[in-house]
Amino acid sequence: MSAFLAGTGAILGRGAIKTARIPAIVIQSLFFPTFFLVIYVGLYAGVLALGGFGTESVENWYVPFMMLQGAAFSGVAVGFATAVDIDNGFFDRLLAAPVNRFAILLGTALVGVLRAVLVGTVVLGVGFAFGARFTGGVLGVVWLFVAVVGISLCASGWALGLIYRVKDQRIAPLFPIGIFLALFMSTAQVPLEVATGWLQTVARWNPITQVLELARQAFLDSGISAESTTDGLLALGAMVLVLGWFAWSGLRRFIP
Repeated sequence: MSAFLAGTGAILGRGAIKTARIPAIVIQSLFFPTFFLVIYVGLYAGVLALGGFGTESVENWYVPFMMLQGAAFSGVAVGFATAVDIDNGFFDRLLAAPVNRFAILLGTALVGVLRAVLVGTVVLGVGFAFGARFTGGVLGVVWLFVAVVGISLCASGWALGLIYRVKDQRIAPLFPIGIFLALFMSTAQVPLEVATGWLQTVARWNPITQVLELARQAFLDSGISAESTTDGLLALGAMVLVLGWFAWSGLRRFIP
């Protein structure tokens, strides 16, 4: 166990040092959610007139979505970093070292979590600057960041599972495509009852919808709901397990 923790800590420490030395690593994860937040707040305030949003503040509706988007990009970023490590040979040397493979996976995913919390905090600060306010108390904030951490782990599992199998940077464009599809084909932009046609059907069955409900409890007028909390945690846990297994099975079969 001590060796496992040491290996996990070493991988996490390497990622933390790279983040501190090269802050540009988090720019993409931070830029897009911040940019979209500013655009959405400026253009879509009138959409609340459709009803069903549970808040009179457009900032309160979109801030959780942008925080999850930043978390997803942070998770995907570790897939890009691993692709570079595979290409330059570092990953082969890492596998040859006396380090448990699951420690490699966990440490890498935790790097994404670290960056996701950082990015989420900055996006939250921007949201507050534009007028967002908490309505769900301390517990709402807890569930908000649980969602951030969970989505980061899911995105890491998706990206790492792909790169461990393909072992080629040319697969990297699929990392964000999968994330964009999952996020935007949910209730990210409008409530389920406002969506129409096939998008409403997809959003209804998309587990990201439940995760967004979990995260938005920090900002909606209704506050904390036992149903939204339970559904969100179950959906998030299921996604983490499935995508974690996807990544782990790929790494377990990885041959240098």
